[in-house]
Parts: sequence; structure tokens; C-alpha cells
Amino acid sequence: MNTIQIDLPIDQIQKAVRRLPAQEKLALWRLLDKDLDRPAIARRFASSVNAIRKAYAHIDENEVMKDAVKATRQVRKARHAKSRS
Repeated sequence: MNTIQIDLPIDQIQKAVRRLPAQEKLALWRLLDKDLDRPAIARRFASSVNAIRKAYAHIDENEVMKDAVKATRQVRKARHAKSRS
């Protein structure tokens, strides 16, 4: 069996995958999903959340929520403006 190695930038891979039919995308997703180390992903996510909580522990939760609501409104406004253009 011959082996071929191809070096493609991630953006080219993304473009190629987006052109695939839905069934092939699903087959590719199932193949890649088997390679995921879900416990490692969960540990990294938990570590990130804990780091964020620790870094902002001194900030009042009401202030955080106020900022979150403000950011959400800004994103929605930008999306709405983009969809109208």
C-alpha cells in the first residue's frame, strides 16, 4: 500500500469540507469524533472556566451580568445590521 502525505492549510481543508454533500460531512464527522479524547476536552474546558472564575472573582456578579447583557445586545445589533445590508 502506498502512502501519500499532503500538507494543506486549515482554511483549504475547511473550504473542501464545506463543499462536501451532507452525507459525506456526516461520515467525516463520525470518523473524526472517534478520535476525540472527550475526558481531556472536558478537563481543559473545566480548567479554563476555573481560571476565568479565579481571575474575575473580585468582580460583582451583577456587574458581570450587566456586561454580558450589553455584549449580547451589541452582537445582536451587529447581526441585525449585517442581515439588513
